[in-house]
Amino acid sequence: MDDPRDEADVEADTEPPRSVLAEGLTFAAQAQYRLERLLGAGGMGEVWKAVRTSAGGHRQPVALKFVTYTGPQAEQQLAREALYVSELRHDNIVGFVDSGVAGGMFFIAMEYVHGVDLDGLLALHGMDSARVARGEGRDRVPCSIAGFVLFMVCRALHHAHTRMFESGEVGLIHRDISPGNVLIEEESGFVKLGDFGVASAAGGETDEHGGGFVGKIPYVAPEVLRGARADVSSDVYSLGLVAYELMTGFNPNRALVPSAHPMAQLSYVLLSLERPIVPPQLVIEGANEELGRIVLRMLEPDPARRYRSVDELLGALRVCLYARGIGPTTDGFRDYLRLQRDPRLDLDEIVRNELVFLCDRPGAEPRVHRPWRLTARARARVAAGDNPAREA
Repeated sequence: MDDPRDEADVEADTEPPRSVLAEGLTFAAQAQYRLERLLGAGGMGEVWKAVRTSAGGHRQPVALKFVTYTGPQAEQQLAREALYVSELRHDNIVGFVDSGVAGGMFFIAMEYVHGVDLDGLLALHGMDSARVARGEGRDRVPCSIAGFVLFMVCRALHHAHTRMFESGEVGLIHRDISPGNVLIEEESGFVKLGDFGVASAAGGETDEHGGGFVGKIPYVAPEVLRGARADVSSDVYSLGLVAYELMTGFNPNRALVPSAHPMAQLSYVLLSLERPIVPPQLVIEGANEELGRIVLRMLEPDPARRYRSVDELLGALRVCLYARGIGPTTDGFRDYLRLQRDPRLDLDEIVRNELVFLCDRPGAEPRVHRPWRLTARARARVAAGDNPAREA
């Protein structure tokens, strides 16, 4: 029997239901975390490699940082800092994934970067601290590579220092720049700055909680050690120490055989500040003088004499790295690392073109391995057990 309803009525019956989604709708979706491997531990907490599984079954490797805290005020501070970190979006910053509280500890989940940190990069060159302290380093990091790492970290810092947050505040100071917080994604050659913000809030040690400083003592700016508030200039100083160490293997603020006791480290740094820093080219043969001058300005004891902003520093690095029209790229850095790990790999034409910035003269083969050689003056200082990065 024919349906007596007309065609319009049939169309009305088959119209899809209206969506219940609308602006302002909120909902909760939980995720599970499985800890796989401890990556590091310190006084403020632990960092684990973990797998995050979403409610929909999607799996993602993450770096899961647990931070100890006491009381609701500290938890609120940690949550606020994590919120700032979640608003940072830059290809040179380790990406934010999630945060919360588990097992009585605050956690923040970040993307897991497959590769090494700068301590690992130094070790890859035979420039780990133990070998350097004995004067037995193998290869130095080419200054073009050290400068490129510095340039990429500066891009990350410039984004953070100038970011306008939804709260209306502008800028986030890192406060804990050190080799372990600069990561290299080896498959892509990307350099990523991690551990933003949350470490500065751990244990109530932020400026808002009594004026203490955070960070690793040998990388903290002198004015911050003396009680000043951390700012853009102090981040520049800390990054300068990291860059000096990449160029030479030595941190001017650390003894060749450092003490594990914080007060001993602090005493050494404060005494070291009374002696000028030695230009990198007077410590290691072949260090680039122009890059050395940039790094020394970053390390001026007086904050007013450092670069006024990371943007100004970036301008100086662009001239230093790319004045010839060629310079390091992420692809070049990736292939440099591959060759550093396996010197038997062949240099095909594409790789030669990517590594042309490592050529000493036009038409020459790129020199991937540069021997780490102390100057005569530095060799004598190391033999005496002194850090050659500071004047005697």
